[in-house]
Amino acid sequence: MKIKREIFILMLFFFSFTNSSWSQTPSEFISGLTEEASNVLSSKLSDEEKIILLKKIGEDVVDIEGVGLYTLGKYRKTLTDSQKEQYKKLFKNYFLKSFSGRLVGYSDAKIAVLSEEIKNEKYTIVYSKLIGTSDRPEVRIDWRVYTKDPE
Repeated sequence: MKIKREIFILMLFFFSFTNSSWSQTPSEFISGLTEEASNVLSSKLSDEEKIILLKKIGEDVVDIEGVGLYTLGKYRKTLTDSQKEQYKKLFKNYFLKSFSGRLVGYSDAKIAVLSEEIKNEKYTIVYSKLIGTSDRPEVRIDWRVYTKDPE
């Protein structure tokens, strides 16, 4: 009996419209983002160079501080300002290392955007999947896209 394995990855992203991107939908944004990452992963660059570029992509689009504070949950209220600053630095380093380290092994990554669910004018969930191969299972990726300024 073959068991289908699905791994769910939940990433929190802030989707910030600029003058050149104001007409992009969250799905278009995610498609562009995944294409950029796929191009890095399928390039002939060394793993170290790919990691540098993947970290840059992560820093540009992920609200790492927000993800870190969300991860702390109720405990963030018990930390001093100094502890919060130290945590933010440590979490950022951990997140970027984990994010880039996991992705760098996918040399031929193809991500398909499946659909989007608009929760309100500032919040959309974009559903996608990392296409499986004989070497790796299909992976569902649900992106939470927040629009800072819908106008």
